[in-house]
Amino acid sequence: MNISRRSVLAASLLVPTGRALATQTTPEPWPSAVLMATGRPGGVYDIYGAAWGRVAAQSSGIAIAYRASGGAAADILLIEQNAAQLGMTTVTVADQARTGSGSWTAGVKFSGFRALFPIFPSILQIVTMGSGGITTLAGLSGQPVGIGPMGSSGAAVVPGILASIGIKPSTLATGDYGPQLDDMKAGKLTACAFIGAPPLPAIQTLAKTERLGILGFTEAEMAQVARAIPGISAMLIPAGTFARQSTAIASVGTENFAIGAAHLPDSLANAITLAGMRNQRDLSRIVPAVHLLNPHMQPAPGQMGFHPGAAAALRSLGMDVPAKLVEKS
Repeated sequence: MNISRRSVLAASLLVPTGRALATQTTPEPWPSAVLMATGRPGGVYDIYGAAWGRVAAQSSGIAIAYRASGGAAADILLIEQNAAQLGMTTVTVADQARTGSGSWTAGVKFSGFRALFPIFPSILQIVTMGSGGITTLAGLSGQPVGIGPMGSSGAAVVPGILASIGIKPSTLATGDYGPQLDDMKAGKLTACAFIGAPPLPAIQTLAKTERLGILGFTEAEMAQVARAIPGISAMLIPAGTFARQSTAIASVGTENFAIGAAHLPDSLANAITLAGMRNQRDLSRIVPAVHLLNPHMQPAPGQMGFHPGAAAALRSLGMDVPAKLVEKS
């Protein structure tokens, strides 16, 4: 990816350069401010990012500013460009970035970002208008489907998920969550397939006033997707997640991680990680899916490596982070 000299110089005002870090023999100085890439309105990254940023700023004493982005893929690209130092992504999208396998990567392998800590699972939530008559995934073939903002997990992963089970929509449209749901309500889209922590706020808002259909996966479909897409596994949307949803819905999803630039000072990555992990209860009040994390499971960031400072923080909280999962800058 081409990065302009101007953008590199501007970013250097926020974060020490890799060369400076390599030559330091004293504790690395912290920047006075960092920039966090979040997501789009109506999504979970937008809400979680602001909440995590508040507790991180309070704990570390540094200023944290925010930049709206498309989401999981866009956050990685912004960190790679040094246009942000913090963000969020999913394991599946991170794997695409590390291998250059996602279409959004244009074959480029990205390695300038590191995992900080697990935040919540993202589950594919496929909704239709209840009056539309579509009750199975097969009914989406030949139909226009919204997949969320460009740069989001949905835009990066949903096309492959549907293709892996033989679903071929006539159109896979990208756009912000609210406007795409409005298009579905107006009949311009047959369904919306968004990946995010359930309940995705924009879907939850619409479900309060409209009767929605929520499409689920069969066991065979879940197994096929898991075989075809690295980082994707079978998951459940719990009953009661949305208004009038009386039963759990079988779906697929991936884990989300907070991420940071590889060149963040170890002590700063440590402080920011501890702030997120120690405030899980408060964060779960804002994003209920935080409750779905199992604190006793070994975090599995896929092909991402943990930032050394973050790994130390997680170990101090009793989590198992093997040395092979830690990646220095």
